[in-house]
Amino acid sequence: MTNRLIFEGKEFNGFDKLDIKTAIKLEKQKHSKDITTDYLIGIGEGIYPNKNKYILAIPKTYENKEKPNFKLETEYFYAVNDSLVKVILYQWDDLQKMNADILIEENYTKKFKAFQTKFDNLISRLTKEFGKPISKNIEQGKINDKTFRDDLKFKRADGMNAYLFMFGNDNNGYRQIRLAIYKD
Repeated sequence: MTNRLIFEGKEFNGFDKLDIKTAIKLEKQKHSKDITTDYLIGIGEGIYPNKNKYILAIPKTYENKEKPNFKLETEYFYAVNDSLVKVILYQWDDLQKMNADILIEENYTKKFKAFQTKFDNLISRLTKEFGKPISKNIEQGKINDKTFRDDLKFKRADGMNAYLFMFGNDNNGYRQIRLAIYKD
């Protein structure tokens, strides 16, 4: 799945009318693997404020591969009462799980570059879709020996929100990108 599909797909543009059955159908069309759990997974208020206090069902979760670098997991959090999707959470992880013993600095550099390029591309697409971010916090390069978090929040006049963040730790090679899309 490419950025193009996220931003031009039906799940983004018709967001306030997206029900879980339609989201499932879209994921099947993309040949996504259903990895939904049988237990409730919450989503933090820092990611999705849930101002209307919706009761959310067990999110439908799908996995896709974005070769050569990423595994994309997409979670659809939807309301129990009307089955309307309230938030979509995308998560990009490293596709190539390497043995920690054989990781060398060269692999870290390549991985970091792939994640940074992905993050920058998402920022560019979100800026086109939403305008300039309403908040931006970049910790990368400022925090040593700990996990950093770079994050940006976007909001459109119609109430659509996007919250993009990347976690990383230069010492152990960890990287992960998440993007939450929701409407107030």
